[in-house]
Amino acid sequence: CLEWVLGRVGVTSTPTLPVVNVDEAVAFYERAGFGVRIYRDDSGEAGDGFAFVAFDGQSVFDLDAAPGMDAESNRSGCYVITDAAEEWHVRMGDAGLAVTDIADQQWGMREFTLTDPFGNRVRIGRAIPDSD
Repeated sequence: CLEWVLGRVGVTSTPTLPVVNVDEAVAFYERAGFGVRIYRDDSGEAGDGFAFVAFDGQSVFDLDAAPGMDAESNRSGCYVITDAAEEWHVRMGDAGLAVTDIADQQWGMREFTLTDPFGNRVRIGRAIPDSD
């Protein structure tokens, strides 16, 4: 398990992205192909709470309710590295989600960006081998 290996190295990180409504965010990220588990505190308010987002059993990022957040000014995001960036791009595009074109970048990554309804930008990419 990758988390076990990372734990042996001594460093792991899971970013937390702010969302106005956790229920809407969960639906969005499930449509994108992620597994999502919701945690609700005692308030039980619809749209409130926290969610854990994973892919193939691996934690990727979390979502936290930020009801007053302005999506237009949100600059949060994270980077997901996967050898299957092209497949992720096709899957998310086929699901009708807002993704940029996938392209090789000068910093050595082939990547695209998925933007959620709350302004979070999830960049998804893979390293470009020297032979590409």
